[in-house]
Amino acid sequence: MKRSFIIGVTGGFFGLAAALFVLVTATSNEYTLSGVQAALFSSMGLMGAAIAASETKFAGWMLLSSAVWILITAPLAGTLNILYLYAPAIICFGSAGLIALLEPQPEEQNGSS
Repeated sequence: MKRSFIIGVTGGFFGLAAALFVLVTATSNEYTLSGVQAALFSSMGLMGAAIAASETKFAGWMLLSSAVWILITAPLAGTLNILYLYAPAIICFGSAGLIALLEPQPEEQNGSS
């Protein structure tokens, strides 16, 4: 298993848990919207982690974009108070994305020896 997979899955579970908490305790439509968006982008990050073994660069971009979009969802709720809930997911997705992007690609081998 790759490090980006493990860190990405961890971030996905953190993100989904935070989004579920925000949805359950939402007091306004903005909080609900933020929770739904965080859940969607966390699931995108989980998909990026799942393909990290085969499509490393694409998975890295998926993980990084998940981190950025989850970071953007907190100010949409009108407050930065819920950002601390999303922080573990943002950190995990960002680091997994950087690991996936900076990982050297294995060279293609021809069938000849």
